[in-house]
Amino acid sequence: MGFYQKLIPKQSCVLCFETAKFCVCKTCESSFVINDNRCLCCAIRLSSNLSFCGECLSHSPAFSKTYVLYDYSHACAQLIKQFKFNHQLCIGDYFAHQLYGLYRLIIKENGNYDAIIPLPLSRARIKERGYNQTHELLRIIAKNTNTIIDTQSVRRIKATKPLSSLNLEQRKKEIKGAFSAQAMSYKKVLLIDDVMTTGSSLNELAKTLTKVGVESCDVLILARA
Repeated sequence: MGFYQKLIPKQSCVLCFETAKFCVCKTCESSFVINDNRCLCCAIRLSSNLSFCGECLSHSPAFSKTYVLYDYSHACAQLIKQFKFNHQLCIGDYFAHQLYGLYRLIIKENGNYDAIIPLPLSRARIKERGYNQTHELLRIIAKNTNTIIDTQSVRRIKATKPLSSLNLEQRKKEIKGAFSAQAMSYKKVLLIDDVMTTGSSLNELAKTLTKVGVESCDVLILARA
């Protein structure tokens, strides 16, 4: 066993450049913020012992529950930006393994989904980045499960402005009508994205799916802003 371990090349942490088994060392990994006190619906951090935030209680989104690994902050946010905008796919592979671990816990608790649907990007955005980062995050789940990962039935038909510069109401207006979906026989679907800020894009996607036959949508994200 020791001989084979020696054959595995050592990597450097992309954050601190120390030796790492993956591209992120354990020290940097331990700095990622994991907060369990979240709204069960949208996963926003809650300051009290409540189960749902006021926004979800007054205006329930089209999805039922959100599962999340990390807060979008500090080292974790830096890593995600490097992955999305600097073509560092090794970071995507690292996050894909972490997401698979959470996915296993989810299906153990709630059973399997009929399909997993990643948030679609516009052709212009894919051309700009060279890939859909959400597809990269699903590589390990796709490799180790039999769940359908449907990247064909939903299309992004509206090339929206970057939503990061918009407030909540502007985001809702901008993302409205952005997706088109084929009729589906799926009843229970898991939506995937890397970062949720307001949930406007995932909410619009869930609305689109419920119009074509999907009964319930949950969300799995890497980080919550």
